[in-house]
Amino acid sequence: MFPSILFKTVVIDMELWLKIASVLVVVVVLAGSFYFINAYMSNDSPENIVVGVELNDHSAAFWVALDKGYFDEAGLKIDYKAFSTGLELAVALSRGEFDLTLACIGPVLVMYSRGVPVKLVAMTHLNGYALVSWRNISNIYELSNAKVSATGPGSPTWLFAMMVRDRYGLNFTWTKMPPYIAVNALLSHQIDATFIPEHYATLAVKLGAHRVLTSRDLWPNMPGSGVFATNKLLREHPEIVAKFLYAINKAVEFIKAHPHEAAVIVAKHLATSSDIMEESMKYLDYTLKINKTALKEYSELLQRYGAIDHEINLDDFIYTDILSDLGIKG
Repeated sequence: MFPSILFKTVVIDMELWLKIASVLVVVVVLAGSFYFINAYMSNDSPENIVVGVELNDHSAAFWVALDKGYFDEAGLKIDYKAFSTGLELAVALSRGEFDLTLACIGPVLVMYSRGVPVKLVAMTHLNGYALVSWRNISNIYELSNAKVSATGPGSPTWLFAMMVRDRYGLNFTWTKMPPYIAVNALLSHQIDATFIPEHYATLAVKLGAHRVLTSRDLWPNMPGSGVFATNKLLREHPEIVAKFLYAINKAVEFIKAHPHEAAVIVAKHLATSSDIMEESMKYLDYTLKINKTALKEYSELLQRYGAIDHEINLDDFIYTDILSDLGIKG
C-alpha cells in the first residue's frame, strides 16, 4: 500500500513541476523579448538608414522584410542601393558608401583583410551557388579544359570554382563575368559552363541549361551572405543594427514558414517569375546563425587560393552580441 501511495505522490509532483517548468520557459522567453525591446526597440521617430544589397535571392530576407513592413515595425526608414555582385557591393562598402550591407562573405573578408573596419553581425543564408553547363554532361570530367566563367577572385563563385578544380583535378580556361552576362554567354555557347549564384543558376536551367553541381555537393554548410555593420555604426548606433536584425530575423522566419508567398515577394523585387524564385530558393538555407568553424575554413581557403595574404582574426571580424540578445546562437 505504501509504495503505491508514494508512486502516486511522485507522479502528481512531477506533473506539477512540468507545469511550473512550462510557465518558467514562457517567462524566460517573454523576459528575453522584453529585454530586447527595451534595450533597442525604442518608440522614437523612425531612423533613416541606407543599405547596400545584392540583386538576387541571397538577399531574400531583405526583400521580404521590406515588403512585409518589418523595417517600419522596427522603427527604421530604409533606403537601399542594389548591386549585381557581392564584389561590387564590397568595393562600395570599402569606400564608405554604406554602414549596413547584405553581401557575400568572401568579398567582405577580402576587404576586411585590407583594413576596412566592418564586422559580421549575422548570416543571411548558406549555399546558393552552382556549376551550370549548356551541355547535358553525364560526368563532370567532360568539362576538363572547358571554357568557364566566374566572378572575380574572392567571390563565392570563384571559391566554389577553385574547390571544384582541386576536388576533381580539372583544368579550366577562365573568363571573368558577372552572373547576368554569364547566363547569356552560356546560352549562346560562348562559354561551356559557368560558376554562378542563385537565382541566376535556376534561371539558366529554366532556359535550357543543366545544373552540374551545387555548392551543397562539395560543402553542405558553405557560408553564403551575411549582414555587415561598420565599426562606427556599432559604436555609435547599435540600436539601428539591432532593429535591422530584428526585421531580418522575422523575415527569415516568414521564408521558412511561407516559402511560396516569400518567393512571390522576392520575384516581384527582382522582376522575375515566382516559379523560378521558388525553385531557386530551395538551394539556399536561410539563417542568421554564425558558424565560426565554417567561416574559419572559408578564410583559410581564401588565403590558400591567394585572395587574401594573411590569416583573419575571426574574433575581431565577428560580432554576436546582438544575435545573442535576439536569442540566436551559432
